[in-house]
Amino acid sequence: MIWIGTLLYYLAIFSGIIARGALAKNLGGSNAALGGVTLAFGVVSLVATPAGGVMADRLPKRTVMILATLLLALSSAWLGVTELADMTRYWMLIVVSGLQAVAFTTLVPARMAFTAELVGPKLIPNAVALAQISMNANRVAGPALAGVFLGVAWLGFAAVYLVGAALAVASALCFVLLPAGNPDPGRVRRAPLADLLDGVDYARRDPSLRLVLFLAIAITMIGFPYVAFLPSVAEDFFAAGPEGFALLSLVGALGGLATGFVVARSSLAQGPQIQVISGIGFGVGIIGLGIAPTFGLALGAAAVVGMGTSAFQSMNGTLALGLSAPAYHGRMQSLLGLGFSAFGLASLPLGLLADAIGLRQTLVGMGVVCVVIMVGSELVWRRTTSEDEPVGVGVS
Repeated sequence: MIWIGTLLYYLAIFSGIIARGALAKNLGGSNAALGGVTLAFGVVSLVATPAGGVMADRLPKRTVMILATLLLALSSAWLGVTELADMTRYWMLIVVSGLQAVAFTTLVPARMAFTAELVGPKLIPNAVALAQISMNANRVAGPALAGVFLGVAWLGFAAVYLVGAALAVASALCFVLLPAGNPDPGRVRRAPLADLLDGVDYARRDPSLRLVLFLAIAITMIGFPYVAFLPSVAEDFFAAGPEGFALLSLVGALGGLATGFVVARSSLAQGPQIQVISGIGFGVGIIGLGIAPTFGLALGAAAVVGMGTSAFQSMNGTLALGLSAPAYHGRMQSLLGLGFSAFGLASLPLGLLADAIGLRQTLVGMGVVCVVIMVGSELVWRRTTSEDEPVGVGVS
């Protein structure tokens, strides 16, 4: 049921992202407006993410997941109602982005920690990859659903949000059927802040875990803002409009979906290699988006980005779970989530940079920095694993 619930809420999230991006472009009219919506997500999640990890390790995971999913439902329903009443304003997108940041950064650490608990350590890579498959399947279905609704005048944005709210409620109902997912009864009792600091110190002491977290945060912060700019890539580069935005998202999701099935067969020992290669591919794909002269080539670059994203995120989750003790799983996943907070924070400055020097140049710069970081990480992995080889991990 955890996989079905995840499938449903990802469908709600990705259809909503397509609608929110197009609506932000309509209401704000600039790259900075697109970045502003993502900035709201980043600012809120910067605070909420560490708290979400602590909650996952201290509270029944089922309860955390249900409450977070219901918050997704309520925020989507609000936008659906305002759209029906023709009352939606740009500031509402900012507020909803913040509310959904709270929901997402609470839900993901609990779900990932619960998944590891349910499947056991040997199946962690497969379980994480299946979660990525669920996400990427909905990166296909979400844009398709949004595209259908946005293409029908009497449905439009309101239908996307109201259907998304219903999907989130159905997801919460799936989670109700799970076991409680109670925290380890033998864990040391601390105040929430002390739990958070203990998790940070735990990650800091392990060089391999520290590197995994650094790469996840750095690459996500620098590269993932490309998502906020896809509406402008479609419209400003190729005059493809919202349909082109949906198609770019769709092709990227298909690339990620295909890669997910390959990664699902990997082992923890292959994790560092896959992380490095996929991170480099992700950066190369972003460069391709920036230099593509035709919409067809941009679609090819989007597929490469999707493939790199899927494998990179799968390995981040797999390595963070595999290298940490179960009592720290929620907090390690929340530290991974700080990358998405940083991604939100970086989106507005990068949007302003794109407005100043050009979106193509900005995308190329983002991709180059990602490639440089990942190439450097290969050398660090070799030194780290030769000095202190973690169980099951090594770069050949």
